[in-house]
Amino acid sequence: MKKLLVICIVVFAFLLRTYNVTKVPPSLSWDEVSIGYNAYSILKTGRDEHGKFLPLDAFAAYGDYKPPLSIYITVPFVALFGLSELAVRLPSVIFGTGAVVLLYFVTLELFQKSERKKTIALITSLSVAISPWHINLSRAGFEANIGLFFVVLGVYFALIARKHPRIWLWTWLPFVAGVYTFNSTRFFVPFMGLGLVAYCRKSMMNAKRYVALGAIIAVVALLPILPHLVSKEAQLRFVEVNIFTDLSIVKTANDRIAYDNHSLLSEILDNRRVGYARSFLTHYFDHFTSDFLFIKGDGNPKFSTQDVGELYLIDLPFLLIGAYCMFAYFPGEAMLVSYWLLAAIIPAATARETPHALRILNSLPAWHLFIALGLVMFFYTIIKQRKILITILVCGGYLLSVGYYLHNYYVHYPRLYSNEWQYGYKQALSYVNANGSKYKTIYLSESIGRAYMYTLFYTKYDPGTFQKSKSSYFDAAGFYHVNGFGMYVFADVAPEVLDNSSLYIFPSNQVPTTARVLQTISLLDGEPVLTIFEK
Repeated sequence: MKKLLVICIVVFAFLLRTYNVTKVPPSLSWDEVSIGYNAYSILKTGRDEHGKFLPLDAFAAYGDYKPPLSIYITVPFVALFGLSELAVRLPSVIFGTGAVVLLYFVTLELFQKSERKKTIALITSLSVAISPWHINLSRAGFEANIGLFFVVLGVYFALIARKHPRIWLWTWLPFVAGVYTFNSTRFFVPFMGLGLVAYCRKSMMNAKRYVALGAIIAVVALLPILPHLVSKEAQLRFVEVNIFTDLSIVKTANDRIAYDNHSLLSEILDNRRVGYARSFLTHYFDHFTSDFLFIKGDGNPKFSTQDVGELYLIDLPFLLIGAYCMFAYFPGEAMLVSYWLLAAIIPAATARETPHALRILNSLPAWHLFIALGLVMFFYTIIKQRKILITILVCGGYLLSVGYYLHNYYVHYPRLYSNEWQYGYKQALSYVNANGSKYKTIYLSESIGRAYMYTLFYTKYDPGTFQKSKSSYFDAAGFYHVNGFGMYVFADVAPEVLDNSSLYIFPSNQVPTTARVLQTISLLDGEPVLTIFEK
């Protein structure tokens, strides 16, 4: 019976993540088209968009040097489904569903001494299956979601290696895969590895040979990416977003010390290191606010519908009950799960933009392990006391919460936030595909962002031809820009003088009064975003 329930939960999770997935979210983000086109380029030429042959360390992409594994995982999907929304998003859907399955088995191992372990495992999987946080990030081509799968797989390997020592040979490989998948994951896996070593130390001591060989295998697997990890290119994204390059903290420290005449006390208390420590803690605890967790979610609409938290509000009492019960009845497991949660937030706390649902995605299983245990302990207590009304109210509360979220996500979210998903380029380029042959030059606005990559993606432009004909450069900050290729020119502003042989696609406020408007493209809320015109 419980096997059938597991299958039902997994199928339900898959359906929630695949229903209308090519239209919700309403458009591909610039990272998604980059992943898709680079996968297409690898498939067609064996090289990335910059002409590098089968990169193993990173794909330079926009100058953000994307970890390579998600792109390689996308290659077979592009081969099967073509260069399309489905090909780009299906890997995240499958790995997201896979995480739901894996968490069932992880929970069985964690609570193997409990007579209710199968029930706790079922509720954990169901809780993640309906999680707004996990659904949001499983339906778009987010590398973090694939990275989470590898983290959970690594935890599962470590837990079963306690009984099957040979598994230590392969335990660290999923974590290595995480390093090749997402930036925050590569910072988190050393912390998670240390936590698992502490938790499984007795088993590891009895399997030293396998543990040592497993560590060697992991290091060998890391060799292709190690030079990149210490390179200036790898530091580019970190330097851009981290709090430790915030010079205002240094200025404040210097001003305060000067005001206090460089006293010893001021040199200690107003030191910039104290300022950075305070900033880190502030950003760390941003992730525990009620607005983020239970009310609105991440402030970036790509990661949240803005009216449901990363967890449901009804999860709150069961999160607290679960944390209490886990420490009371499973103290060793409670330490591991708490460590998992707290360590996963560390990479995000070093960034200026917090709270950030994507960068702390690796903490998601820990939240749901607490919630699932809380639900199981609550229901067993309530059922024993025959309090049917409370049981009905709780079940009804979850149905209402999930129903409200899904209705908003599938119906209202695309209309309200299509602008956040670079909506408009696909529609403009559909017009170009149908009518572009009439023109010698096509000018496309950069107003939505990364116009060149959308053009490559939606015209399925030949990668080899692009690599030979592009006009491009890296700016002073290290980011990559393309001025044009073939018949396409990309610009921030429409040319002042129009010619008869060109097509122009720019925002409506840049359309000359003398131009002939061919089509206006609007966001899903009706707001015009691009206008197609000619002389």
